[in-house]
Amino acid sequence: MVTLRETRLSSSFQAAISSKADSSILVRIYPLEGIEKPLTLTDERLLIGRDVSCSVQLPDDSVSRRHAAIVTEADQHFVNDLGSTNGTFVNEARVEDRAVLKNGDRVRFGNQIFKYLKSDEIEAQYHEVVFKMMTTDGLTSVYNKRYFMETLDREVVQAQRCHSPLCVMMLDLDRFKLVNDQHGHLAGDAVLVEFAQRARSVLRSGELLARYGGEEFAMILTRASLSDAVSAAERLREIIAATPVAFETTDIPITVSIGVHCFDGRSDAKPAELIASADEMLYRAKDNGRNQVQYEMDGNETWRFDPEIARKLIEDAVS
Repeated sequence: MVTLRETRLSSSFQAAISSKADSSILVRIYPLEGIEKPLTLTDERLLIGRDVSCSVQLPDDSVSRRHAAIVTEADQHFVNDLGSTNGTFVNEARVEDRAVLKNGDRVRFGNQIFKYLKSDEIEAQYHEVVFKMMTTDGLTSVYNKRYFMETLDREVVQAQRCHSPLCVMMLDLDRFKLVNDQHGHLAGDAVLVEFAQRARSVLRSGELLARYGGEEFAMILTRASLSDAVSAAERLREIIAATPVAFETTDIPITVSIGVHCFDGRSDAKPAELIASADEMLYRAKDNGRNQVQYEMDGNETWRFDPEIARKLIEDAVS
């Protein structure tokens, strides 16, 4: 029996996977508690679940006691769902009985997400996955907080050097706790994934989105004026509120509150100060009724989003 939280990457393990052609492994990408030793698939039938008798034990309440099995047949791997409560998914498609696994597939047992790798270049692919894990949130596939902070540090220095504007945006899903309480944590995960997909669909050049923590996200907008940032925030707010998230047989309405702070690049502001200012605007949006944008420019007067004000800001920027 293997408990993945007890294993960690070692040089001897790297040698093992690099020396074996056409290896197959599972790499956990979410939730992430460190770089873990991948699971090499060698047995003909690997039982996965919460029970201690399983070949791979996942001590997580979202995982059934005997959740799924990975079966090897004719040099192929199949995942079989064993009637689990929360389902087995391959690339977010629910497995009704069994599904063949292909290189690069995302495999989810409850809320535990793994990457399946099968290749004669598995070591290179594995290191690529590890690098992505260091910069990307495994659930939503947007950048993680660590990457956001490193990027913001660089962009603040660049903005000050060039005296160019830079905007920081903090975003928080409204009443997200109710989603988890009423529909369960898997529904909450589905809402986070859908939010990230919708947000990414309206991003433009110079806009970076990251999951900051829990249901909170953050954005950096380089060389962006206040009007640019306001337009981006409203564009994102609209697409989030446009339609509910479909989860199983339930439609879950979602909205987002957004706080924006714009920095002109001419002061000695630090990244943490920009985040704090954007966060203050976010809380103001929450306090004023949610599903709205609040914004400011370097500590000047703040406004609730108004289409006419935004239009005037944009006109001023263009003229």
